[in-house]
Formats: sequence, C-alpha cells, structure tokens
Amino acid sequence: MLALGLNAGHELDALPLAFPDRALTVVGVELDPAAAQAARDRWPQATIHVADVNALPPDLGRFDLILALSLLQSPGVRQDVLLATLRRQHLTPGGGVILGYPNARYRDGTLSYGARMRNYARPDLSLLAADVTNARRGLQKHDFKVFVTGKYEVLLTAIPARAATPTGLEL
Repeated sequence: MLALGLNAGHELDALPLAFPDRALTVVGVELDPAAAQAARDRWPQATIHVADVNALPPDLGRFDLILALSLLQSPGVRQDVLLATLRRQHLTPGGGVILGYPNARYRDGTLSYGARMRNYARPDLSLLAADVTNARRGLQKHDFKVFVTGKYEVLLTAIPARAATPTGLEL
C-alpha cells in the first residue's frame, strides 16, 4: 500500500482494522521531514520517504492500494496530474484508490473547516464538490468503478470496473 501525504501516519492505524488477516507492506510519502520521522516512529515496519508528491520517483513501485487523505487540497498539488501519475506509474492493474476530501481548505497556510474561501462570508462546498467530481470522472474514464461516501470526510473509493463490487461495507 502507498500512503501519500501521511503526516505522522495516524491513518495507518486503521489498516489492521480494515485488513485484519493481511500482512501489508506499507510505503509512505511525506514532504515534511519531521512528520515523516513521526510516521517512522509510529510505524517502524513501513518505508517512509521524504518527497514531494508532485515529483514521485518512477521506481517507487506499484501498489494494490493507494491512499491519499486530506492531501489533494494542499497548495501546489494538481489533482489531475497526480491522479494520472498514480494510475499510470504506481497502481497495479487490479489496484484501487482511496481519496479523502475534508470539508476544508488551506487558506494562507491554515486549515479552514467549512471550505471557507477568500471573499466569501460563509462556507462554500463548491470547490470540494468540483474536486470530488473531477476525480470521479477521471477515474471512471479510465475504467474504474467509483464510490463516494463519508461522514466527516468525503471518501472517494475507486476499484477496477471488472472487480466485484464489495458488499456489507456499512457493518
């Protein structure tokens, strides 16, 4: 599994719960060296690289699962370019993607919940909706089934179109 923008690696704590009977090889990419070290301390069995997701090394490998939570709203990340690179260079043919979109935006370096934007008095979800819609369209165009779910964070899950649709996920 490839985890992008993993910060201190807290989301990796859910892996044993999601995949209780599988030993996972985890590779992470984090731009901030201090956060990458915190992730290494938290998950010593994982391989954590300090790198920019906009310049992933082609030899990073191919993965059955790519996880990117709260990353695609980061300044400087072009979602369309990153997703195309991931799909072409880092996803196995039968692999899937989980993207997390918080109801937030970075504004002047600070995370602002409610998707607040400059020149708007109230939160506006149009950017969040546009990001999710664009990712969904791009993945569907390349033969993925895409599911949009979530409660506190909008989750976009994509699996190959030929794969069986999972059932019982609401348990």
